[in-house]
Amino acid sequence: MCLIFFAFLSIQGCDRTVDDSQFYLLNGEQKRLSDYSDGWLLINFWAEWCKPCLEEVPELNEVYHAEAELGASLLAFSYDPVDNEQLAAAKDKFNIQYPIVATDPSPVVPFKRPAKLPAMLFISPQGEVFGPLYGKQDIHTIRKAIKQIKQTE
Repeated sequence: MCLIFFAFLSIQGCDRTVDDSQFYLLNGEQKRLSDYSDGWLLINFWAEWCKPCLEEVPELNEVYHAEAELGASLLAFSYDPVDNEQLAAAKDKFNIQYPIVATDPSPVVPFKRPAKLPAMLFISPQGEVFGPLYGKQDIHTIRKAIKQIKQTE
């Protein structure tokens, strides 16, 4: 419980906003960050070798299916140096139901990869970047994080 409390204290707005970067999802669909400007965008960083990343998949599937209720969309970025075919196999193997950003072509996005995993960035509807929030997340911690961020804006 204390770890969650301290994790929330570390979520801060950065002096950064995102530009309208373009990328592809694993299914081949071309997207822009502005496609998600009607709500919060949750960026999950994960890897197949990261046990806590895989443990949070069922929780993140729940988050993905509650996007309308949360007012947030979820995207995953893999740390693994794999091609799209290997990434698709991992998606199936671990029953990841939320969208994953393709590794080829390599996405060019206006935020850095976090130093450790799992990690989540929160991008506000105005394009402000908050986080990262480290550690396993679930629908409850994500709700609390969004609420805390809104209170600091």
